[in-house]
Amino acid sequence: MDYQQPTDSRLSNLLGLWREKCGDSGLPDRTCFTPEVLRSWLGSLALIDVADGQYRYRLYGSNFVYRFGIEMTGRVVDDLPREQASAVRRDYDTVVRTRQPLIRLYTGGFDIIDLNRRIGTKRVETWERLVLPLSCSSREVDMLLVAAYELSAQIMDASGMTSGFGPAPI
Repeated sequence: MDYQQPTDSRLSNLLGLWREKCGDSGLPDRTCFTPEVLRSWLGSLALIDVADGQYRYRLYGSNFVYRFGIEMTGRVVDDLPREQASAVRRDYDTVVRTRQPLIRLYTGGFDIIDLNRRIGTKRVETWERLVLPLSCSSREVDMLLVAAYELSAQIMDASGMTSGFGPAPI
């Protein structure tokens, strides 16, 4: 099976693990991905239950909580801001329908959070996200394993001016 290869080595390693666990069934069993197996990715992972057309976060990594200032564990994708929820839902629907991994680069403006409060400045960030389908029956996708890492960022002040830092965008 051919997939686009992630640029971030952590995502490449996770995709390799997923492929290894696929075996002949086409979809790996979600029980193959224990906390011990996923230890090096845990803070940057989300586990999402798929049921009745709804996507509910079973786990929302601590790095995401810290970076975005919101805890999504136990909540559904539709609790995200409308534009973000729509984009995330499209990606998740694609993975459930195709039963194939999806790799996406996305850029957005995020509030800068200082000691758990939002300040008036935004960071324009580019992230790479990997969405992997999992199953307990090897037929239906009933869980998604999602990992994401920031590739680059810029600070945007109130006037819309930016200054870059971090790795160069790709």
